[in-house]
Amino acid sequence: MIVDMIDKGKAYSCLSPRFARAFDVLKNLDINSAKDGTYELEGRDLYYMIQSYVTKPIEERRFEAHVRYADIQAVYSGCEMMGYTQATGLEVTTPYDEAKDIVFYTTPDAYTPLRLTAKEFVVLFPGEAHMPQCQCDSPSQVKKVVFKVLIGD
Repeated sequence: MIVDMIDKGKAYSCLSPRFARAFDVLKNLDINSAKDGTYELEGRDLYYMIQSYVTKPIEERRFEAHVRYADIQAVYSGCEMMGYTQATGLEVTTPYDEAKDIVFYTTPDAYTPLRLTAKEFVVLFPGEAHMPQCQCDSPSQVKKVVFKVLIGD
């Protein structure tokens, strides 16, 4: 996991050419004119989703993890709490869906809370379980970009 400011994303371009391209797009994205939806940069090897939503209580969210993709989740407006832990040892509630590259888990007793506010991002690698879209102190309208970066081929 990596947590940092969007304007410092270029420092992580060394991870791979796909990460470099994602951070370049992230830094230059005109979020105010961008519409919610999915946008492909390199087909399904690198794409991003623009999302707008109201955060929910932790009890209404669930942990998820990916096997093939890393996430770059960047908050542009609002405040979002996210749970974080390693997926190893978690109880599966919904088995892995290869087509969607996602598996869901029960919420563990202990996990790390991450508070993301405007202009911050988190990188979540395969096997790192996370529970996004949770409210901070109260529900918040969030505008976020989530990059899906294929790891490996």
